[in-house]
Amino acid sequence: MRFLIQWEWTDATSDEEQAKTLATFAAWTPPIELSEWSGFGDSNGGFAIAETDNPDDLARVTAPWTPWLRFSIRAIHPIDQTAAIMQEAIEFRRTVK
Repeated sequence: MRFLIQWEWTDATSDEEQAKTLATFAAWTPPIELSEWSGFGDSNGGFAIAETDNPDDLARVTAPWTPWLRFSIRAIHPIDQTAAIMQEAIEFRRTVK
């Protein structure tokens, strides 16, 4: 399953904290492959895509960063699958009287 991992800064406002974050990043190897790593243009966070069937992998991605970052993780589907699920939901709601 694919996941969007999004983060925003919580406590890296000083130069010292930002330097510690950068040093941690330089030493870190993600426990699973992350693709499409991007930072937001306002420098307030960013996102990456992960593919895994093990939720522990997601926890291992985020755990080292909790002093500085707040995360949200959302399952993502190809748009054709999303559209099919939406159609199923419409058909179900039409059966409810």
